[in-house]
Amino acid sequence: MSDRDGVEEEAPIELSCPALAALFNYVDEAVVCCFEDGMITFASSGVRTLLGYDPDAMAGHNIFEFVDPSFRERLSEGLARWRDRSGSPRVRPVLLKAADGRTEMIHYDITIGVDLGRLGSLALTLRPLDGSDRLSRRQYELLNEDRLVKLASAFIDVPMEDFEKGLHNAVAVIASLEWVTRVSVWQVVGAGRDRMGLRAEWLASSAEPQVPLVTRMRFTDSRLVELVSRGEEVHLSEPWDVEGEFGVDASAALANGNASVMGVPMVSAGEVTGMILLESTVGHLAFGAAHASTVRAAAAIIAGAFVRHEAELQLSEQARTDRVTGLGNRWAFDEALHEALEDLRGGLSRGIGLALIDLDRFKLVNDALGHSAGDVLLAAVAARLLGAADDETLVARLGGDELLVLITDSPTAEESHTRLERLLGSLELPFHVAGETLSVSASVGLVHASDGSTDPEDLLRRADVAMYRAKAVGGDSIDLDLAERDPDEWSQLQLEAELRRALVDDDLQVHYQGEWDLVTGELLGAEALVRWDHPAKGLMTAAEFVPLAEERGLINLLGRRVLARACHDMAASIGLQPFVLRVNLAAAQLRQADLADQIADVLEDGGLEPGALCLELTESTLLADPLGSERIFASLRDLGVGLAIDDFGTGYSSLGQLRHMPITALKIDRSFVAGLPGSEVDRAIVRTTVQLAEALDVTVTAEGVETDAERDALIDLGCRRGQGYLLSYPEPLEAFRERLGRRS
Repeated sequence: MSDRDGVEEEAPIELSCPALAALFNYVDEAVVCCFEDGMITFASSGVRTLLGYDPDAMAGHNIFEFVDPSFRERLSEGLARWRDRSGSPRVRPVLLKAADGRTEMIHYDITIGVDLGRLGSLALTLRPLDGSDRLSRRQYELLNEDRLVKLASAFIDVPMEDFEKGLHNAVAVIASLEWVTRVSVWQVVGAGRDRMGLRAEWLASSAEPQVPLVTRMRFTDSRLVELVSRGEEVHLSEPWDVEGEFGVDASAALANGNASVMGVPMVSAGEVTGMILLESTVGHLAFGAAHASTVRAAAAIIAGAFVRHEAELQLSEQARTDRVTGLGNRWAFDEALHEALEDLRGGLSRGIGLALIDLDRFKLVNDALGHSAGDVLLAAVAARLLGAADDETLVARLGGDELLVLITDSPTAEESHTRLERLLGSLELPFHVAGETLSVSASVGLVHASDGSTDPEDLLRRADVAMYRAKAVGGDSIDLDLAERDPDEWSQLQLEAELRRALVDDDLQVHYQGEWDLVTGELLGAEALVRWDHPAKGLMTAAEFVPLAEERGLINLLGRRVLARACHDMAASIGLQPFVLRVNLAAAQLRQADLADQIADVLEDGGLEPGALCLELTESTLLADPLGSERIFASLRDLGVGLAIDDFGTGYSSLGQLRHMPITALKIDRSFVAGLPGSEVDRAIVRTTVQLAEALDVTVTAEGVETDAERDALIDLGCRRGQGYLLSYPEPLEAFRERLGRRS
């Protein structure tokens, strides 16, 4: 945008050939335009004053016709040196023939590599020799300033991946020094920082065939390199002495036909980080002080660019590296996986294997020896795997105790399996951590792909499912994913793997459905109901995944997560108001000997009073182990926690069993509520349950209240507490907190 608000910047003006010619005619100096072969296309009016020629008559002639024979070769060499370059060589003298037959020593500037349309690609500006020295020096200073600006701009805002392009552009700017026939940039490399590595090179097209540069050389290979590595600037020129101090450098110069060589150190923070090497085959154009100052400035700019680039590379590598193990992280692995699939699509690879490794019983190490010891063990495992990996196998850390392996150029699943077994064999010997000797095994899921169109995320999901299958059979095994597996089985296995991941990442949600006084409409409490916002299936209710959690041994972890979340949420929401939080307890949780201790810890951590919590169990759970349930219930009641029988009336529990259970509430199953008010049997069951609750001195709540008629019938039968869609739906915490706020 321009300074005028709302007005777009105008496009650059492109001048036509007549417009350029008119501009040149207003310049005090004489201007001659021509093509690379010297054919003149235009001469300005200044030519008449300077040399006496008719400007129009010069068009169509060759510039060399106006050059004294003694200078033609020099001018031809100069133009040849600038072939394939662009820039403005400094003022140089040339002897020209005037129209009256005399010769005139003239200084010329030349602009090369520009597009003048039909006027050509070279523009020469001619001026008298007298009085031009001061002007020439100033123009040369401006030229060098322009070079340095271009050098600096070559690295400004250059993305890390385009650094080599920026370096190439910088070398091209150095190449604009007219005497240079080869430029090379070197960087100090090697573990001992004792050699130079070639980073960039430019060779003039006009140069004679030269000996190719080596890609690396030790400081001691050449006296010039040795001195430059110490921070000294070295200027060498013919005649060459192959027997002297710089004998090796002299021999190389002779082999390349060089007339002069310059080595300039690149220094950063007082340390030599590389050098710029300039070679010239032009004998009469040796470097001078002005050249040296330009190259020194270039060396400083490029050295700074190298430092910034190395810092960017280091930060990038740190971002891609796991801090504990030194392995690549998920980001680095994803990049490698995408590249491997690209190679597969392009026919450069025969197939890939992807494995997900989960270390068996690693949590026990953390619990028994501490997380620091766990990190030490992880690092040792990573080192073993890296040592056993071949050049076509990548090991990375996914997170926690899970590692990823990418096996490239593997034509079959069998070969991937064999190579993976060989890799895991490195873990057979015991590890020594924190004074303990530990054996490590792993549950591994392996998937193979021979089609480059395979989705990388799908490969990872399949490996994840296979890994959990290996864990389900006791671990210490490899489960190979098979494409022909039954779709229903695959769906369940995938859902299990996703549920395990959701539990690890704590991605499950808890919603709350209110419990109400059916007569007054007062909010008395809430039931905590687990929900899973599945990435593909959407919000799933407990009925859709809790049975799977029970089947696959995940219910204890799931139950603890829901209880802890609910206690924390309600402690921060209900304040001191009378309120009951109901949380379901699964049968497997009752079999935990330390259940009471777990719940005590959750209450303490969450800040919820024990009297505000009521644990719900179904009748079928109680009947499975009545004596064990009675003992657990007793320890829970000692904590002050309420206990309720959920879905009462569906499990055929006896009155004798109820008499020994320290329960505080009964919940009438929704199947009986749904029959109200018409079913006499359901009315009788509800009435009896209410009377039983009164006899046991416990509260009674009806579930599944969905109509006004059901609510009225319950009130008529003596049940005042209810829960159901008529009263409120299960809702997220924030929405339920708003409801609690309206209650107060």
